[in-house]
Amino acid sequence: MPLSSISSILIAANSGMRASQIGLDVVSRNIANASTDGYTRKTIHLQNQIVGSQGQGVIAGEIQRTVNQSLQKEIRRGNSLGEAMRVREDFLGRLELAFGSPGDESSIAAQLTDLGNAFRALAAQPDSSTQQQAVLAEARAFATSANTLSNTIQSLRLDAEQTIDAAVTTIGMNLQQIDNLNQQIVQARGLQQSTADLEDKRDVLLNNLAKDIDVTFFERPNGDVWILTQSGRQLLDGTPSELTFNNKSSINATMTYAGGALGGIELGGVDITSEIRGGRLRGLIDMRDDYLVDAQTQLDELTARVAQTFALSDLDLFSYGDTETVLTGREAAAAATSGATSFTIDDATDVAVGMQLRFANHATTYTITAVAGTTITIEPPSGATTGLDVDVPAGTALILAAAPSALSIGFSTSVAVNSDVESDPWRLRDGTTAAAPSAIAQDNTIPRAIVDAFERIQPFSVGPGLGESLTLTGYAGALITSQANRRASAKDSLESQLALNEQISNRFNSDSGVNVDRELALMIEIQNAYAASAKVIQATRDMFDELLRVAA
Repeated sequence: MPLSSISSILIAANSGMRASQIGLDVVSRNIANASTDGYTRKTIHLQNQIVGSQGQGVIAGEIQRTVNQSLQKEIRRGNSLGEAMRVREDFLGRLELAFGSPGDESSIAAQLTDLGNAFRALAAQPDSSTQQQAVLAEARAFATSANTLSNTIQSLRLDAEQTIDAAVTTIGMNLQQIDNLNQQIVQARGLQQSTADLEDKRDVLLNNLAKDIDVTFFERPNGDVWILTQSGRQLLDGTPSELTFNNKSSINATMTYAGGALGGIELGGVDITSEIRGGRLRGLIDMRDDYLVDAQTQLDELTARVAQTFALSDLDLFSYGDTETVLTGREAAAAATSGATSFTIDDATDVAVGMQLRFANHATTYTITAVAGTTITIEPPSGATTGLDVDVPAGTALILAAAPSALSIGFSTSVAVNSDVESDPWRLRDGTTAAAPSAIAQDNTIPRAIVDAFERIQPFSVGPGLGESLTLTGYAGALITSQANRRASAKDSLESQLALNEQISNRFNSDSGVNVDRELALMIEIQNAYAASAKVIQATRDMFDELLRVAA
């Protein structure tokens, strides 16, 4: 055998050993990183080494990743949706805890029921100072509960606001790190070096980015990644775009994004708040601007209607600080006939469409639908017959109360028991317009009217979405149930999304992750190949030794 042939055998065997060494290195790294977050299985591509026209062993090519990019994109999309749902479920869980359950003795619904029961006891003993103090205690408990719930809602909104700010900062940092990795990957590819580990590191950052905001990305042939939002806004293309958010240090019920008091998320100076479709940012925006605003609106509707109901019974039991919402007064009405839909009033200066009214000594509450000069057009409660249900004598006192409206935003934050009633508890029996205590100690007209009002269907605004015709306690119960239902729905959606994410992740790990058993089997194959190459080298050495012996 020519020496050249023996040399070729030695070269081939040596290349095989080198390839086996590189293969063992790759396998050992795979096994060591089997549990490392973001690590994907690496493989070594072997090529036949040809010199001239003859094979000269094997060449170990570039270390490559095994990545199912289609599943990877689905994972990021699912994680983006899941994080938005996780934020909603977390905030709604805290809100549900604050509101309690309908059967919870400390809930605002239970406290409103207790207030109604206190008035029932007062109606039986209208001159009892003990019963009067009991009513005041329940009224204070209801007002305090409303204050606490309102403050909790605004605290949650502020939490969302501050978390948005933190998320925007994190997104900016991730974009900068991805940009740095882009540059390293482009440079390494230019030098024909492996970029597998750098790409793994970049993928971890892309995964984190997708959890904060919905993104899509495209990889250029040089390895550079171009990142966009799902709506097509550019986040990274050569250099990161600037994402900014002007957060507030405090938030109250009157401050909304729609009203311009709260800032949006801007990308390069353009407000993209409404375009964000997923990630923690979407969930936080939803909580700050929708879910929690709805809860505040519903709570304000309840407390304002409760205050209005008392006012229409000639008892301003609740005051409201600087928020002038429930405006009450008495005006003399002209005679009106049962069934009529309008009547006249002496002075309609402060009367407006949307106000509620009641005639003294009559229980029905009407809504004003039109005011033309001194002519008042009214509408009875839902389900009642058209027009007035009684004849009204001329000069009958007309009790007016403004309906909850945009002015009542934040009403529950400052509602409190009227200090005049606190100072003079007899007003619970005689009303807040009375100049002095009634000589008739057993007069229970006002307490009885309030008891009837608690049992009567009340008109509620359409906007809050809990129903337009409910009792006061029914609306309070619906308010609590609404929070529980929203949380339950959010929890179900989150669990479904997480289950789907887990399925996709398992498929991805099966395709692109490290299977230790498979790697160990591959290690044995490589060891066998290494041993075989070593035997070839040993055989070649023996041949050289024999040639030298013969030559000698």
